[in-house]
Amino acid sequence: MLMNVKQNNPFRRAYALAFFFGVLGAILKINHIDNSNFFLVIALLCTIAYIALGIYEVNKSIKIDSSEKTLWTIGFITLGFFVGIYYMMNRDRIV
Repeated sequence: MLMNVKQNNPFRRAYALAFFFGVLGAILKINHIDNSNFFLVIALLCTIAYIALGIYEVNKSIKIDSSEKTLWTIGFITLGFFVGIYYMMNRDRIV
């Protein structure tokens, strides 16, 4: 059951897609390939999606208090990539 929850996690999928398209778009941009901006836009949209999903999951959690929820929200907004990694590692404790 726990394995199913981890595999079907939309936060994890959005984070992985944002990372993949961000790296792909950056490589294409460095090599001056046409339409590389398309991949960077997809990465940006996926980044916004996982930040919104993370903030939603943290604010719906009953395991943490309101001051921690505020810190998680600020962290997602300011340091989305690093907080996203930390959130994925500690998701079971938070949600």
